[in-house]
Amino acid sequence: MDYENSRRFINAFIDIESVLEKTVKSTHHMPFYQLVDTAAQIDPFVQDIAVELKEYADLRNAIVHERIDDRPIAEPHYDVVKRLEKIRDLLESPPIAAEYFLRDVVTCELTELLSDAAVKMLKNAFSKLPVYDGQRFVGLLTAEAITYWLADRFLEEEKPFKQEQVSSVLKYIDQPDNHYFITPTCSLFEILRVFDDYRHQGKRLQAILVSSDGSKTGELLGIITNFDLPLIYHIIEGP
Repeated sequence: MDYENSRRFINAFIDIESVLEKTVKSTHHMPFYQLVDTAAQIDPFVQDIAVELKEYADLRNAIVHERIDDRPIAEPHYDVVKRLEKIRDLLESPPIAAEYFLRDVVTCELTELLSDAAVKMLKNAFSKLPVYDGQRFVGLLTAEAITYWLADRFLEEEKPFKQEQVSSVLKYIDQPDNHYFITPTCSLFEILRVFDDYRHQGKRLQAILVSSDGSKTGELLGIITNFDLPLIYHIIEGP
């Protein structure tokens, strides 16, 4: 047996330990469990895999310190090695929004006819559109808000539907903070964390908007919705 899996496992583990030390800016040696716990307070990905990393640390100790006739008593399975190397790669080069979610975003104007905005949503199979007043972002038009507006309008007999503007519907959005802005360099781990934070608060995040500077005044460069979550999980957990 050439112990190739052990060699690759140890090399990946050493690389991970080095990344974690840089993350916490450690100036002295820190036990690995403590290193993981400290890094988890900084890096959302480390927090998610903290238990897994500690299990790998136990296996690492068995490989390095427990031997019979100078041979390790444990040899990691190939899938375990691949997983650890995947974690190492993700920690060293975290995937960011700019790599996957920069694209032209269909928007609408505050004074645009609602009928025109609705047609945009229908043609593109969208359930939401960013709304702008010139260069200023003012909210996220959703299919849900249009439904509420329409139900309310059935009770009225005012101007025809086709003359209504997008601005008329925005007040029907039940959660005005249904969006969140990020920069193009935001990691996919942080994106997942934002979705989780909203969920834990009992709120629904309709979209994460990617702008040039991470603010609503920056140039809109991309949009991420719940429909993109499977892709993010595949990128993180895939081979």
